[in-house]
Amino acid sequence: MKITTVQLTPVLTRRETGNTNPHVIVQLHTDEGLVGLGEMSDLAHDKFKFDLRDLKESLEEVLVGQDPLHWRPLCHMLQGRYSGYNRLREGVEIAIFDLVGKIKGQSIVEVLGGGYRDKVKVCYPIFRMFDMAEVEPNLARVDQRMAEGQDLFRLYCGGNVDADEAFLSTVREKYGSSFGLKSLDLSGRLPWKKAMAVLDRLLPYDPILVESVCDRRDLEGQYEVRSRIDKPISEHIRSVQQAYEFAKNRWVDIFNLSLSGTGGFTEGLHMAEIAQAAGISCLVGTTQELSIGVAAQAMFGALLQNLDYPSDMTGGLLYIDDVVKERVRYENGYLLVPDGPGVGMELDEDKLRELERPLSSIPVRAW
Repeated sequence: MKITTVQLTPVLTRRETGNTNPHVIVQLHTDEGLVGLGEMSDLAHDKFKFDLRDLKESLEEVLVGQDPLHWRPLCHMLQGRYSGYNRLREGVEIAIFDLVGKIKGQSIVEVLGGGYRDKVKVCYPIFRMFDMAEVEPNLARVDQRMAEGQDLFRLYCGGNVDADEAFLSTVREKYGSSFGLKSLDLSGRLPWKKAMAVLDRLLPYDPILVESVCDRRDLEGQYEVRSRIDKPISEHIRSVQQAYEFAKNRWVDIFNLSLSGTGGFTEGLHMAEIAQAAGISCLVGTTQELSIGVAAQAMFGALLQNLDYPSDMTGGLLYIDDVVKERVRYENGYLLVPDGPGVGMELDEDKLRELERPLSSIPVRAW
């Protein structure tokens, strides 16, 4: 079997928060009729836009004529050609492994040797608040999700600490310990002293962990925060070299690994192995994927022996729109790992056409 063409479809999807987010759905067509599905997820984070015509031509130079079963050298070629473009490689790698799974009649988990779990505990995001008026809508979100059995949450904090504290005090008063706070996520936005001022106010609400406490390039700041708090700290790891440096110097307790950050399964599994060798835990992060990306993330999580903390993949709950016939499934706060061939998702061509928008029409969001 050989890959014959690459199809890239840009889509714009709505979140229940009111935001809209762009993604690119990848389809790798073959000479035997099988199609591999992938997703370049949540491109609003990037401060540039792909020219998809040029990208299609570039990818076809690498992929056309290749046998997807030879995925190891194929992924190595992609890493060399698109180093630093991790969301791009994520989408193509998912599609390659989806094809391999369909050829073999196995899920990606089975293709890569079998998993340690069939479900992953996940948290729902409460996005950063900058105004007290944002507290009430977020309290309503908690009420809705708690009623659905989603009992673990992550708070992006530090925009308006009064709003953060008002939100947390209200949910703690209403739900007590049944409201789980997985993490306080500072997103590396603040210098370490300002981060500590935020944490001094919010740590009494007892998060499981704290994430991205300051600029990850400020290693002295990382150390200062870590030495002052008694909660484990996680950080996004985006390269094998970064994984090695963070493991060698013990700068964090947990590696936050997501396929959009690692560039796909192959590099992500290497980073997890570095963490395991150093006695460091992992969690699976997110950039807020659609169901194809969430399913791939779930399978990645199933493959990690040292997945010791709850993870973040709740895009299947967050988005109003999606491009598959049946979305990923959640049950009592867990994401269920799909068990169908490949990534376990079936594309809905009608929804894909309905959501298609040129990337050039989508404003780049300031983060």
